[in-house]
Amino acid sequence: MKKIMKKLSKAAIVTTLSCAFAVSSVCCGGGNGSDKQSGSSGDNIREEVVLPDYENMQSRQFIINAWYAPEPTEEAFKAYKECGFNYIFLMGNNVGAAGSPRIEQALTLCDNLGLKAFVDVSRALPMIDAVIDGYVKHPSFVGFNYDEPVIYKNSINNADGIVDIGPVVDKMHKKYPDVEFLVNLNPTTSLSFNWGTPSFTYEEYLEAQENYINSVYDGSDVDNWLSCDDYPLYYDPSSKTPYYLKRTWLQNLEYLAEAKRDSDMKLVTNFFIQTMAYGTNAAKRNRKPSYEDIRMQTYTLLAFGYDSVSYFCYGTPPTGEEFTETQYGLVDRNGNKTDIYESGKLVNEEMRRLEKVYMQFNSRWLGVCPVYGKNNTDKDPDYYNKTMDSMFSPLTVSRLSGIKEVSSDEDLIIGHMKDERGNSGFMLVNYNETTLKKQVNAELTFNNFTKADVYKNGEKTTVSLVGGKLSVHLDTGEGVFVIPHG
Repeated sequence: MKKIMKKLSKAAIVTTLSCAFAVSSVCCGGGNGSDKQSGSSGDNIREEVVLPDYENMQSRQFIINAWYAPEPTEEAFKAYKECGFNYIFLMGNNVGAAGSPRIEQALTLCDNLGLKAFVDVSRALPMIDAVIDGYVKHPSFVGFNYDEPVIYKNSINNADGIVDIGPVVDKMHKKYPDVEFLVNLNPTTSLSFNWGTPSFTYEEYLEAQENYINSVYDGSDVDNWLSCDDYPLYYDPSSKTPYYLKRTWLQNLEYLAEAKRDSDMKLVTNFFIQTMAYGTNAAKRNRKPSYEDIRMQTYTLLAFGYDSVSYFCYGTPPTGEEFTETQYGLVDRNGNKTDIYESGKLVNEEMRRLEKVYMQFNSRWLGVCPVYGKNNTDKDPDYYNKTMDSMFSPLTVSRLSGIKEVSSDEDLIIGHMKDERGNSGFMLVNYNETTLKKQVNAELTFNNFTKADVYKNGEKTTVSLVGGKLSVHLDTGEGVFVIPHG
């Protein structure tokens, strides 16, 4: 069971938009600002923690990608880039399949705009040999992607398995070592489906990905991908609470984040988030994501140290079994920008402001700590958050380096990571069903530190800390990155 953290009363928490934060130094060993023994008197003297200038340090970009490409026109691809994307999956009826002349047009547009592109070869592995010589001439071409294979070949529809894809990727990598291959995995809840193969666990699934795909790129200079899609937004009008979050979503994020953290290989993690409604009310996914929904999903990925986020979808697929006439992505079926486009653009702009700092920390991700809100635990001492409770190995507050205590009035998750010098960064996320419009007022009590850099909406405020306490206000779906120092 998770440890429920001690909380302050709501009246004691300061809530201002600028985050009126406060922490003072208290001598304590370990973590940032640990004590140093100095002099014959044996006095504890703490060395001041001075942060590097993250904004002027070299770092990789945070990758923002999207599924289902727009029409291959200059106007459409400019709009894509202006929304804040730097990568694109070239797939869908607007650009056609690998080998299509429209894929060539799209790659040329990406060349001119500075976008990077994956070309989809799902269920079309033989196309790699047919197109790769032409594609590698494009500066924008990063590599190929394959969507949702399982371990073995599907005996029902003959879809390739990871064991079939692996030798093809190995052969390609030997001849074209700079070409990447991104396999996007199924979520944990899909393992119960009939894949026409022997049953397997998620651990075995990740092991197959590592042995057959990631091992090919081990030690390579190109990105070695670990990717998955799963969507947390549910709508069931027949339910007492029609809007809710998928119970196992955090668990799925945790699986990949821990696989990256614990691997001897240098992996790059990606996860797809829901940016359009799909299916029917009966399928419980007919829910159009709001700005707060997109923001909450993206900040949650950051709390788990992800390198990349992919939108599902940017363009709008044709109507049919999965999509209805009224459902649309960031651009509609006529190529017009929608309200979801504007929401996604706002979130992407926020990520761009934060990326230089965040990307100094995320490769040293340690884990996520769930915090139960006092408003919930006061009403019900046995309260638990089903989605947070699904995590297998959550951190406790005692594992958050330099933090003595955390309290919050509403549920909260805290991602813990460190930069290359060992300075801790904490990604706080308001992880609550967004339609409830809950605001989070949290307080962190540090062992040491006199200051904190607080990144809200991607913009930094340096705050003097008093009494060891930092008060943080989080709007619906919001995330705030905190780096204590001084």
